[in-house]
Amino acid sequence: MSDDGSQSVGERKRRLNSEQVKALEKSFELGNKLEPERKMQLARSLGLQPRQIAIWFQNRRARWKTKQLERDYDILKRQFDSLKADNDSLRSRNKQLQGEVRTRLQEDFSITRPQNNF
Repeated sequence: MSDDGSQSVGERKRRLNSEQVKALEKSFELGNKLEPERKMQLARSLGLQPRQIAIWFQNRRARWKTKQLERDYDILKRQFDSLKADNDSLRSRNKQLQGEVRTRLQEDFSITRPQNNF
């Protein structure tokens, strides 16, 4: 790895071990923004480059945001489905009532209309 934390041509990307991931997750739970001092402290304690820590946090924020969007979508979808069911029910009831009004008007009209017996 070069001085700036980037990989050189022949180097393979090293995966973080489970202890490093646990420590990073715990730190992320405390705050998803990474101050320079905390980044340096995490890098020292985990034996990683500060750039690796920064990239891990950036990727983790992106995953968190995606999950949050999925949760928000699910909530909105449930609310929409409920409102749509209510709307459909109200429309159906409205048609039913309109039919009843038409029937009553027709009945009233036929009662009040004089009969022609020719």
